[in-house]
Amino acid sequence: MSEGNYIELWVNALLKNIQTMAEMEGNPGQTVAQPTIFVSRGLAVIIGITGARSGRIILDINMETARQLSEVFNGETGLEEDNIIDSMAEFANIVSGHGITQVNNLQTNLALMLTPPSVFRGNKINITSPKINAEVVEIDTPAGSVKISVGFEGGS
Repeated sequence: MSEGNYIELWVNALLKNIQTMAEMEGNPGQTVAQPTIFVSRGLAVIIGITGARSGRIILDINMETARQLSEVFNGETGLEEDNIIDSMAEFANIVSGHGITQVNNLQTNLALMLTPPSVFRGNKINITSPKINAEVVEIDTPAGSVKISVGFEGGS
């Protein structure tokens, strides 16, 4: 299985969870190779991948979109920034868990696992993963766009 297929599994997990948790449809764009430097829009949740292959997942979103999605997820308005960050970290964890389960079901010899999420907040933060070959997809939703990047050390 190539990395392109891996990202498709995570994109499908993201679309399914946006639909299930927020009752919104997502429209994925093209899968593109990610440059070495990933520039965040404001809130980046990074989850590591361990096992037979090392890698990472980045879920990136601007704060307004994060606020809108978090309010729908929690059924409340006026959430504090800490609640928004926690909601997005948990959302990324759920999406990543569904994606990794699909990969492990297709390739049982990989025995991939996830690390706890790390959250980075700030405008135009550069995230550099020099040993990671990654692909990224932007998904448009009624709340705004969400980027997902999936990459593995050394590529396919």
